[in-house]
Amino acid sequence: MTTYILIAASMLRFLDPFTCVYQTDDAAEGAKLATEPGYWPVPQGLVDPFADWGKWKPRVVHAVFRRQDQPFADYDPEKPSPLFKVNQVGYLPDAPKFAYVGAWLGPVFGSWKMREEVRGWELVNAKTGEVALASPVPPVHRIDDDTTKEGVPFTGEYTYEMDFSSVTNEGVYYVRVDGVGRSASFRIASSSAEDAFRVHMGGLYQKRCGIAKAEPYTHWTAGACHADVVRGTFPPEEGKLNPKAKWFDIIRHNTDWEHGEKLRLVGGWHDAADYDRRPQHLQIVNDLCAVYLMRPQNFYDGQLAIPESGNGIPDILDEAEWGLRHLIDGQQKDGGVGTWIESTRHPGPVDVAEKDQMRYALSRATRKSSLMYAAHAALLARCNSVFRRKYLDSAKRAWDFAMNTSPQKSVFEVKRTTGKIFKKTETELVTWVEDTEPPIFYLVKAAVNLYALTEDARYMETVAKVLEKDRGAWRRLVYAWMPLLYAGERALGYPEQLRQFFKDWEASKMRAARDIYTQLETSYAYRAPWWAPRKGWVHTMGFGHAHPLVRAQYFVFAHQVTGERKYLDAISIANDFHNGCNPQGATLTSGLGEAYPVVFLDLPSYVDGIAEYVPGITPYRWTYAMPQKAVEMVWGGDKGKASKWPIWRRWGNLEGLTVGASEYTVWETIAPAASVTGYLIDSSNRSPLSPQRKPAKSLDELPGYWMLP
Repeated sequence: MTTYILIAASMLRFLDPFTCVYQTDDAAEGAKLATEPGYWPVPQGLVDPFADWGKWKPRVVHAVFRRQDQPFADYDPEKPSPLFKVNQVGYLPDAPKFAYVGAWLGPVFGSWKMREEVRGWELVNAKTGEVALASPVPPVHRIDDDTTKEGVPFTGEYTYEMDFSSVTNEGVYYVRVDGVGRSASFRIASSSAEDAFRVHMGGLYQKRCGIAKAEPYTHWTAGACHADVVRGTFPPEEGKLNPKAKWFDIIRHNTDWEHGEKLRLVGGWHDAADYDRRPQHLQIVNDLCAVYLMRPQNFYDGQLAIPESGNGIPDILDEAEWGLRHLIDGQQKDGGVGTWIESTRHPGPVDVAEKDQMRYALSRATRKSSLMYAAHAALLARCNSVFRRKYLDSAKRAWDFAMNTSPQKSVFEVKRTTGKIFKKTETELVTWVEDTEPPIFYLVKAAVNLYALTEDARYMETVAKVLEKDRGAWRRLVYAWMPLLYAGERALGYPEQLRQFFKDWEASKMRAARDIYTQLETSYAYRAPWWAPRKGWVHTMGFGHAHPLVRAQYFVFAHQVTGERKYLDAISIANDFHNGCNPQGATLTSGLGEAYPVVFLDLPSYVDGIAEYVPGITPYRWTYAMPQKAVEMVWGGDKGKASKWPIWRRWGNLEGLTVGASEYTVWETIAPAASVTGYLIDSSNRSPLSPQRKPAKSLDELPGYWMLP
């Protein structure tokens, strides 16, 4: 574990013998540091995220870098330096293994650079002190830091790489560079992927709806929540409204809260700042089932700390089923399934999950929502005989509803209050119209899985007719859908009627995988599957798109299709980046590794009385664009000046004021990480389930709180 010098609520760390950084979260002391040239403030959330509008105060860790020509007298070369970026969870023995050295010292000092007299580096066994690998040359400066087309750098670093892929013996190691220092200790271990998988899956457990989170499964305990729901009339599809209106208003004014059918729906997951349960969460069911069907040997009962462990079903499937429990219980008598549970506003400070007094309604069923459910219920049914008995008939009924129901058109009332002095209420009529054709991608998915379960030819005949009707439509859209959407169906062999559809699908995903693989190898000094600096889509890196394990799903698909080792290695390298081999030297998931996100937008963590936020959460983190509120409240208000700061140094967490960096969703960031690390598990070496880690008593105990820019 990394050793830090703690001085009350401050920290002194040496980067090398000639450079150190001093940090404090004391505002008065921070104001004094602000006069020094190496000063840089790091936003670490809000002092009170529930403060009234306009009264927010940022929690800031003030950092100042200090440099001198002579070595610091109290520099200790045996204490780990934050210059080194390593996989804090552990490298896989047979995978490529890289460690990095680099830092950005703020806009004045800029890139840290290694002195010319530095020579070789070593990989050292941390337990024996023996040198496992010695390099006679200094760490390699692999790629110059590129810029955007506007000239903005990405890392702001001069980054060096050390390759120790040839070392495959399991153990605890560190890298050491003479004249610079050493890294924190890290593992080479076949169990490291399973360890990471458990943390990511634990994040899903923490976000379950309708069940108390309790000992011994977690020390972040919470009561059961949001099980009582009213059957509503609103459709589970955003958009398609004329004129535009807020869904909150449609639900508020068109739900029979008093006399509507009362439902008790336990299941599904919540996102960061919401207690709704969304149709997009079915992607979690897909990701977990798909990786199980690709590599069933990696998963088993008792693998996770969840209440279902011991029931004879692999735990990954129990978690996947949690995303369908509430939907089957809410299925309409005609077979239709609504997939969105929503309230009349966003929750606030008084809306503690298990005590939330807000009212929630289940959407009506549409053809799209019913096909989405049918597709995922049938997929889960293929994974396990218990779930086949529970979900197959339900999936068939949902399919029949979708096939036998005409496109719907509904008119909703929305009441608006106008006037500042003489207020009056006006009623506006809002029309919602369903698409004339069912969604092709879920139609195909449902048909293939139902046919595999029943051998009923009508499923294939129906979808073949739809595909033949308009081939151009699905060919135009095939690029946009998630890479694992049909990964769980591929093992079935593609039916002849759908061969061209799946051929186009695979070609689209393989083009993307090859492109991202090239980005991983050639775009940045840190091997990361980001869009290349001059790619047209690089500006979209945010809201989960920037996460290495989200993009690594393409590598999973490509390895499934081709079996090529390079894609398996690419998955491992993306996991290394996620676990600390990145510019900030922190993992991207709370509770993972040693230095990890400690403050993010998570309502239960604000009110549970536990200082440390819940583990297993992967915030969006990096954003290509500047977080404007961080510029205004922490970085001096000069957006023009701030826009020149490196892209990967723009992370500014002010929770609800910087949603693009601070929020997360269970389906965008947590489930992809779980599916990818699950794919990497070494099935020949099952690691024991570790005791649940206890939360820290204060945030400043956590290394991630003192994260450098």
